[in-house]
Amino acid sequence: MCDTVRSVVDGQRIPSMRPPLRDPSQTARHTVEHRLARCLDGPPDLQGRGDDSRALLRTTQDRLEAGIASQDPDALLDVHRSLYAVYETLLGHPLGPAARHERSAWFNVFRAMCEDALLEADLASLEGSLPSAVEAGRPHYLRQWFLTASQQRSPLDRAVEDHLEHKATLKEMTRFIQADGYLNYRFFDALVLAQTHFMEGVKQEIGHHLWDECGAGDDSAAHTVQFTQALRRLGTSLPLLPPWEDWRPYAGFNLYFMLGTNRRHHLKALGSLAMPELFDVDRDDIVVRGLQRLGLDPHDGFQFFVNHVSGDAEHGPEWLSHVVTPIVRHDPAAGMELAQGAALRMLAMRRYNEFLAGLLNVEPVQAVTGWT
Repeated sequence: MCDTVRSVVDGQRIPSMRPPLRDPSQTARHTVEHRLARCLDGPPDLQGRGDDSRALLRTTQDRLEAGIASQDPDALLDVHRSLYAVYETLLGHPLGPAARHERSAWFNVFRAMCEDALLEADLASLEGSLPSAVEAGRPHYLRQWFLTASQQRSPLDRAVEDHLEHKATLKEMTRFIQADGYLNYRFFDALVLAQTHFMEGVKQEIGHHLWDECGAGDDSAAHTVQFTQALRRLGTSLPLLPPWEDWRPYAGFNLYFMLGTNRRHHLKALGSLAMPELFDVDRDDIVVRGLQRLGLDPHDGFQFFVNHVSGDAEHGPEWLSHVVTPIVRHDPAAGMELAQGAALRMLAMRRYNEFLAGLLNVEPVQAVTGWT
């Protein structure tokens, strides 16, 4: 998805033909990544009866148990990295060899095993932080709950933001922007997946957001183009394989597509998408100030962040007014699903900040997330 493949048409980015996995010769046989790569590289196995597909599902079950029950970070990285590759297969090059497996039984059983187990564990960890079913069914209450939840910051969250604004070196700022790139390039796709019909007004609001993502008809103002400019301005790019040896950034990326590609989680997906529109305004403003401190002109190659400061300031309230509130007014039972999606996104954000704290050498602050 993010390697340097360029189209002969106007230099546009196109998906890679390869799934973002290491060659099986470079991975241990007991890992999900090894087994998944063998399956994706192998011949179609629609019924899932082949040796490789059966071995994949056995290994996946073992690694899920180790990751969730024992909180083994290596097992969680293995599972999330592999799930990332599956989503990239679903969204990747339609002529890529891996795409032939998307209707195979093993492919969908693998997804269901990972998605159900990970989502169940995350939702269990959020007990006590969600509104009651009655509260979630009240449009005004839920709107205020979204606003309050989006502004909550842990000490670690604040430490990461303070570091970006006041302390990060140019090398660290480059690492931060590169790490953010994989999701920024896929955010448009996450919105598209959420636009499938529920209410006309919801479709209209997401359509408005998509128009902004596309640059409102101006190719040079498309958000993906602007982000590419930021990477080039910093002299970096995104390799096909994310340089993450940590499960948490993968988990945040995967959440969008775990929710967006399952119809039963559609309302959770909408709740999850609302939260970045509410909390990213502050983060982008911090990045702009950090760039200025480093002597960089935010208007010279960093329009992606400048435009999001003003754009998300509008998108956040619009999502609440035209997506969250009308849905709950129509069906109060939907409120809890929206709240769960929002809380899952906030959990992912905090985990990502824990990852960033290590990546950017932020002074140690106690982490507050996990399955406990």
